Amino acid sequence: MGPGRTGPGHLPAAAVLGLTLCALLGAVDAEEFTITITPGETLPNGTIYVIKHSKVSFNCSRSSQQKSNISWNYIGPDSRQETFANVEGTYSEFTLFNVGSDNQGNYTCSTNGSVTKEVLVYHPPEGPPLCHAESSDNDVHLFCSWTEGYPHPTFVWSNATWNFGSDDQTHGQPGLNDTMVLQVKGSETHDGQIFKCVGSHVAYEQRMEPSCSLLLKAPLPETQPLVTGFEGKNITLTCRAKEGNPPPKLTWIRNNKTEIFTNRKYIVLQEGITSLLTIQRTFKAQDEGRYICKCENPLGIKEIEIWVSFNNKNISGLVGVIAVLALLCIAAILGIFLYRHRNLFITRRRFWQSGSNVFTLVDSEEEEEFADEGSSGITSVVNHQSAESMNGHVFVEDTPPKIYNDRLPSEERNETDV
Repeated sequence: MGPGRTGPGHLPAAAVLGLTLCALLGAVDAEEFTITITPGETLPNGTIYVIKHSKVSFNCSRSSQQKSNISWNYIGPDSRQETFANVEGTYSEFTLFNVGSDNQGNYTCSTNGSVTKEVLVYHPPEGPPLCHAESSDNDVHLFCSWTEGYPHPTFVWSNATWNFGSDDQTHGQPGLNDTMVLQVKGSETHDGQIFKCVGSHVAYEQRMEPSCSLLLKAPLPETQPLVTGFEGKNITLTCRAKEGNPPPKLTWIRNNKTEIFTNRKYIVLQEGITSLLTIQRTFKAQDEGRYICKCENPLGIKEIEIWVSFNNKNISGLVGVIAVLALLCIAAILGIFLYRHRNLFITRRRFWQSGSNVFTLVDSEEEEEFADEGSSGITSVVNHQSAESMNGHVFVEDTPPKIYNDRLPSEERNETDV
């Protein structure tokens, strides 16, 4: 199928929202044809390119005014040829809206003769360029990528003092022409140096400059300075590059300046900017001591020390025994305290369960005379429970009722006695 075709005898339909087809009749004989494609730009080889998503008009005309059959033929990237738009006349035109990549190919206008134009659809890369740095030996390789565009973009690397154009660039693998690699000697770089990459594309129409930057940094490792293990167990040392661009290489060195590689004794594993060294089946006499983590890139070398020591006894078991003994002692002390003070808790419970009742009966004819003379007859009956407290204990005692005659006049008391 052709660009946006839905079937033979139809104009391209994909991304085509409108179509104008017209024919003009004339009466002058001629064999000269011209094809006009607007808007479009002509390359040195005669190919015409248009910008993706734009509106493009195709015009085919002949100088002769003689009536003839004009047809359009399309050959796509898959080399299949299709014919559409047969018109009787001297002029034929159609318009494609929202042109896409599937409209790219060869368009031929033909009658007694034919004229062919190759049409390319250009589109800019997606998003901004991306930069990253790598190192090889003592050189720094700066990568600038801007993908998903057609044709491939161009790049310019620069820093505060230099501009690196196409004469200075080294491309990567074949087919990766959307990436520019700039190789810089390590002796020409320094910590804090900034490189900038600016991309350029014929179809890029945004105002923002498509660029990315790289900041070169010397390496700076970080690790735990002291690691303690148990003899016979594995010990793992960790070293991480806190800073460094290009990403530094991490290596491990024993205290005798010998680099450590993976073997039966050691396992070396680097994951990104972190390196792990595992010492297997450790022995104090053999493995205790100083280890060095070496962090290196073309901008410098930094080393950091780690000291490995061993505990001969299993302290964790001793700590567990001490903890169990402490809990048993606390439980014993609490039990003795409760046993010795058991009466305190029991008697307090009985006291709050018991009560105290007091009844007082008073018969007085004249309260005033009783207050003045103290001669009124009083009979008091008290039925109560007395509580005494001694040494924190409460005792309850029942007392029988008593009749108090102490306040009776002396004469009445005598008469009664007689």
